[in-house]
Amino acid sequence: MTSRFHKFCIGLFVLLLAACSSQPKPDLPPRPLRDSLQKFTLEGRIAFSQSGRSSTVRLSWEHAPETDLIGFASPLGNQLAELQRDQQGARWTTSDGERYEAHSADQLLTRLTDTPIPLDSLSLWVLGRIGRQGEILERDASGRLLVAIDNNWRVRITAYESEQPNALPKSLEVEGSGLRVKLAIEAWQL
Repeated sequence: MTSRFHKFCIGLFVLLLAACSSQPKPDLPPRPLRDSLQKFTLEGRIAFSQSGRSSTVRLSWEHAPETDLIGFASPLGNQLAELQRDQQGARWTTSDGERYEAHSADQLLTRLTDTPIPLDSLSLWVLGRIGRQGEILERDASGRLLVAIDNNWRVRITAYESEQPNALPKSLEVEGSGLRVKLAIEAWQL
């Protein structure tokens, strides 16, 4: 009886180890050239810290050259707010129905946070790019952006989704105007 129980325990232990082992990651599709990307959708988590305060929310972002739709949700998935940007301006709507408007998303975010957050620049940074006035301080062996200064913000790509030269960032940190933002991207759709 003890021998059967012992064999059972060993078999169970081996199965548990196999279940806990890392599964191979599915191959990512080849990505288009970074500079050719105009639209994207991403899902992830974003953490903000400023003046000793911090918060983390889930993020869903649909970006196109003339529009943005960004949903903010609690870590449990409850919708907190939505930011919309189009040619008519920008709108922030909370889950309670409060609504704020401005001529641009940058103006609206500045009003809501007391910090100028450059949404147009952020849409480049998440792709591993910077604006024309930006300065690249460091690249990796594949020539991908690692550290840059753009719009008076320090941009640091902390991980890419793979070793492919056109892989997209998986995580990044940006810091400027007393605000630090960390973004962990869980899914891309191009």
